[in-house]
Amino acid sequence: MILTILATVVVLGVLIFVHELGHFLAAKAVDIEVQRFSLGLGPKMVGFRKGETEYVVSWFPLGGYVKMAGMAEEEGIGVLEGGASGERTPSPRDFDAKSLPARTLVISAGVLMNFLFALVAFIVVARAQGVQLAMISTVQEDSPAAEAGFQPGDRILSIQGQRVRSFEELRLLVQQSPETAIRVGVEREGERLSLEVVPRPVRIWSDVIRDSVDVGQIGVTSDPDGGYRTLGWREAIPEGSFRTWYWVRTTLEFIGQLVSGGSSAKEVGGPILIGQLSGQAARAGIWSLLAFMAVISVNLAILNLLPVPVLDGGHLTFLAFEAVRGRALSVEQRIRLTQVGMVLIVGLMVWVITNDVLRLL
Repeated sequence: MILTILATVVVLGVLIFVHELGHFLAAKAVDIEVQRFSLGLGPKMVGFRKGETEYVVSWFPLGGYVKMAGMAEEEGIGVLEGGASGERTPSPRDFDAKSLPARTLVISAGVLMNFLFALVAFIVVARAQGVQLAMISTVQEDSPAAEAGFQPGDRILSIQGQRVRSFEELRLLVQQSPETAIRVGVEREGERLSLEVVPRPVRIWSDVIRDSVDVGQIGVTSDPDGGYRTLGWREAIPEGSFRTWYWVRTTLEFIGQLVSGGSSAKEVGGPILIGQLSGQAARAGIWSLLAFMAVISVNLAILNLLPVPVLDGGHLTFLAFEAVRGRALSVEQRIRLTQVGMVLIVGLMVWVITNDVLRLL
């Protein structure tokens, strides 16, 4: 239990810090006055002031913010920050006083930092752990692989023209294609072949959604005790990039399925689920925990891009509207839309926490 709590604090704390650090550094880079840097929401629990900025840890741990002059006060976030500010004189260092590109950079920086964290984390994990070569050790009888002509000793080079660097890549790409014909490039005794296989749908248990899901399998295994290759930094970069892109695509596909009805909203997890999975990853070792943090960082980045006021995507939508129309939304319009966004976010948090609790029952 203690390990799970510590792992959860580390995962959420680091990722929130990374996200808000992006906003903070970008705001400083374009000379915006930063009044507060907070981990957590609500009234201040502890903190200190350095220069013009107050650095605090707030009581409500789910989130964080960077309070910039000329932005938070006008959009009604003061209540979340533990009290609204009074009247103030506009300044050239206000957020709204900056150019449209500068404001877009500041709003985008948090998401970009989360993507960057995921990329670096996956690269470090690949460098530290190496990869298992995409070599086939056994082919199950009557499996899709056997029917397609795969043999032990085959080395997988590509799937649908996409280079495969490890058995993990092979497994992830096949899982995404149940009942869909895929073209696989194979090297066999120095000869290159092209085989077509249709992965068989197999139901497996998912710890993430606490339910069974269909994934594609072709019926091949690798040697668990051999075939590993250490990676230099030059090789770890494309491996880490693949893993980052894989989770970006997987997250986007899941959101698309939620919208289309292909997935149930009950599959969405919240902080309790993250805590459970953090504990499992921590028990598996530091590299598993770092890889898990990278996955959550990708999820956090994409969710923050949703066009919901309060989230970064909502602010970017405001800026896009300003770019098209030639002038910004009025303060009153932003306040109303932000209040709607706050209600949506609170409702979402209630929903995901309810899902988490029901999974425990």
